[in-house]
Amino acid sequence: MDMNTITGRLMRVLRFDASVYREIAADGTAMMQAGIVVTLAALIASLGRFGDLGILGVIVVAIVTIVGFFIYSAIATIVSKVLGGKTGFNEMGRTLGYAYAWYALGILVLVPGVGGLLAWLGSIVAAVAGFIALRESSEFGSLKALITVIVAAVAAVIVTAILTAPLLLMLGIAGS
Repeated sequence: MDMNTITGRLMRVLRFDASVYREIAADGTAMMQAGIVVTLAALIASLGRFGDLGILGVIVVAIVTIVGFFIYSAIATIVSKVLGGKTGFNEMGRTLGYAYAWYALGILVLVPGVGGLLAWLGSIVAAVAGFIALRESSEFGSLKALITVIVAAVAAVIVTAILTAPLLLMLGIAGS
């Protein structure tokens, strides 16, 4: 795995360069890279909750976030296919995985006074990057991409909550 490739692609993701997502979608070897990006972003964002949750809580929240990402990718793939998109789960996962780098801004919750707002703005920026990634990997227009993002996000939140609520409740993390 070439760290220069990952770093170069991340720089292009941060510049909202749509062509990077077409490149990632076409690169069958980029799934591990995308997985690393998702894992690191989830861990970094979860660290912002360390004071509330402790190390076990940070790890559990990161795992739930990663599970949620895979659920979202799967649902987005299905919705994309229904709307005529030209992508499979691996392509969708790779492109959305790189776009997920923006979620690391969740650590900004640690900034006194404005941290919650900054972390929320980071999630909005991540959603925009995810929209671009989805549009490019599905090879369709913005309206279909927007519909896919909305339907997949709502469905993924529901499914992830149902699947992970027992664990979060057992650990006392739910609602934190």
